[in-house]
Amino acid sequence: MMMPPHIRATFMPNPPIRQLPPVKSKRRKKPTEGVFQFMDKFEKTPAPKRIVQPTPKSMKKAKMEARTKGLDDQRKALIEDYRKIQRDCGGEYEGMNCYNTLFVGRLAYEVTEGKLLREMEAFGPVKDIKLIVDQNGKSRGIGFVEYENEEDMKRAYRGADRMRIEGREIVVDVERGHTVPTWLPRRLGGGLGGTRLGGKDKNVTAPGRFDPSRMMERSSSGMMGEEPGGMGRGHGPPPGGGYYDGPPSNYGGGGGGGYGDYSRGGGDRDRRRRRSRSRSPDRGRYAPRPRY
Repeated sequence: MMMPPHIRATFMPNPPIRQLPPVKSKRRKKPTEGVFQFMDKFEKTPAPKRIVQPTPKSMKKAKMEARTKGLDDQRKALIEDYRKIQRDCGGEYEGMNCYNTLFVGRLAYEVTEGKLLREMEAFGPVKDIKLIVDQNGKSRGIGFVEYENEEDMKRAYRGADRMRIEGREIVVDVERGHTVPTWLPRRLGGGLGGTRLGGKDKNVTAPGRFDPSRMMERSSSGMMGEEPGGMGRGHGPPPGGGYYDGPPSNYGGGGGGGYGDYSRGGGDRDRRRRRSRSRSPDRGRYAPRPRY
């Protein structure tokens, strides 16, 4: 109660809203009524069954399912023949002991048997080596290395994965085609790898063997930042060339870019010189834009 009137008025409630009389329309001749008198006019029979027309997405899905089913029917006979060959080989194929053989994939096309031999014999004595080529004699990027001892093959299996040969990282695995009874190649609907699981957010693009546990780690990480185990695409530096390096090229109206001469565009040399002079350790990464 000791407040001045002009301050006390700010804490007082507003006056009540003034009641207005109802609006009287001069154009409306009849009073407004409800819709109850028209209820008998509504449809009382059940609605007809809805006919769902095929959409482009459903047509594409049905086409893919029909194609997959047709391929599965065609593969049945081929799978039976492949199973029979697996049972009859007994771990031997074309004179190679499959239990001592290492599969090598993702080879550069320039790699020859001699180059592959020099790299693989670091893990132990090599008995035989075979590079798969096409009809024209060009390498298909895969090969098989047979070691004298099974322990050497296991050592190469652990150490040669993601090894770089001719500038390209390779993938190694055991020879599953004639040693694992449940194995099927990719042409028969089997195979290993995460390169054909779906879109770019699901496929594995990192070199090395496919590890399903890494896929589970990647899905749990939410595809944020660097992927655990180096699988898949990470959100690393920007694709334009490393980290952030000053403002964009059109900053300040110049045509050359960066902290160059804003009146005539500048250049990389002027930009580096001026930026080194304007950099201050107590003001963050860069000092304010210099004046001219």
